[in-house]
Amino acid sequence: MANNETAAKPRRKLKISHILIFLLLIIIAVFGIFRIRLRLKLNAKHSAVSAAGYPVTCAELDEWYSIPESADNAAKAIIESFSHYSKWDEEELKLVPVVGKAELPLRTEPLTEETKTLVALYLADNQEALDLLHKGTEIEQSRYPIDLSKGFEAVMPDLSNIRTAARLLHLEGVLHAENAKPELASRSITSIFGLARSLSKEPILISQLVRMACQALGVSALEYTVNKTEFTDEQLVNFKRMLANAQDSSAMTRAFAGERCAGASIFKEHSARILKLINGGQSKLTVIPLALYKFIGLADMDASIYLDLMSDYIETTQLPPHQRQEAVDAIEAKFTAISKVHILLHAMMPALSRVTTIDIRNIAQLHTAQVALAIQRYRLATGNIPESLTDLLPTYLDAVPKDPFDGKELRYKKLETGFVVYSIGEDGNDDGGKEKPRKKTSGSVPVDITFIIQR
Repeated sequence: MANNETAAKPRRKLKISHILIFLLLIIIAVFGIFRIRLRLKLNAKHSAVSAAGYPVTCAELDEWYSIPESADNAAKAIIESFSHYSKWDEEELKLVPVVGKAELPLRTEPLTEETKTLVALYLADNQEALDLLHKGTEIEQSRYPIDLSKGFEAVMPDLSNIRTAARLLHLEGVLHAENAKPELASRSITSIFGLARSLSKEPILISQLVRMACQALGVSALEYTVNKTEFTDEQLVNFKRMLANAQDSSAMTRAFAGERCAGASIFKEHSARILKLINGGQSKLTVIPLALYKFIGLADMDASIYLDLMSDYIETTQLPPHQRQEAVDAIEAKFTAISKVHILLHAMMPALSRVTTIDIRNIAQLHTAQVALAIQRYRLATGNIPESLTDLLPTYLDAVPKDPFDGKELRYKKLETGFVVYSIGEDGNDDGGKEKPRKKTSGSVPVDITFIIQR
């Protein structure tokens, strides 16, 4: 009898190793999709930055910082002036104000003859540098020879010299005011603001801080000289125009955009370069962990969050000044809440809250100076100072400037001699126009941001 039974085929057993390989393939596929989506998301954000008209790479940033090819470049004359600067040693500078250790006298007191002689000698030693500074600061366009394609490694050797030049011009203005030469004093002050303007297009945060420091010196020089000499109405009008032009909100927009560009480039760099740039910061990464950090996508996640935060900061520069600090503080709070797992992000993120405070303070100084000069014009025309700031409208002011710290009108108070125009400052308290002490004191002292004329 034929055997109709067929041999049973052996069943293949599903081994554990097969399951593990299958799961591993799924994990690799999911991880690959995750990394691709993360990269696409990051690329989309870069494209959005570019579409908004901002640079994405450091090479683009370097091209973005430009002036017309046919334009005269103020930076050339300013840099040349540095080579003619005659620096005195510390011992010689002990008795020289502004550039040295000595303090200027009170606004109601003159320089001593000994100090005037020293100042005149110092300025004579630097006359060639001063002549070039005056020439350079009259030029509208400026582009310093820095290579921004290097990102955070870009070298900016001129910034410290620019601050020195601003103090030199300040001292020159002081001496001209003491010698009752308002026209020459006016030129010195205008040159300080021209020096600040030479940095206005430089899309670097530190450059804008130096620009604001120069403007603060300019306002200080203006306050001192207005108390020492009598400017004509025409000169005061020129100062008004100068102060208005100094309020360039786009300068901080460019600075934040440049910071975003330079920071974003770090997340694309190879491990050794990143470690070099963040050395000494919060991160303790070494090459191998950093390579893993980048491989699993944390660097791309950091870059994506970084772009969002910096874009938020840039948007704050478009707000009215009195709204900026609150907006920036909200961004700071959001950043602080981000997990410390994002090591690169926490190492790279700049402290922009304090920068914003400095910017708002600078605006307050410019506003108080504008109003004080309007009062001086009113005094020249009427022989009196106004009862209130509304008396200045519309002849001397189109509107009373707002205090950039609270959005209310700037404060004004008559003094026994003269007057004070003031902002409440970052503490948010109206301290009645109390000015900052001349000497540092321990602890916090309640003060306002003031422009005082006592004459």
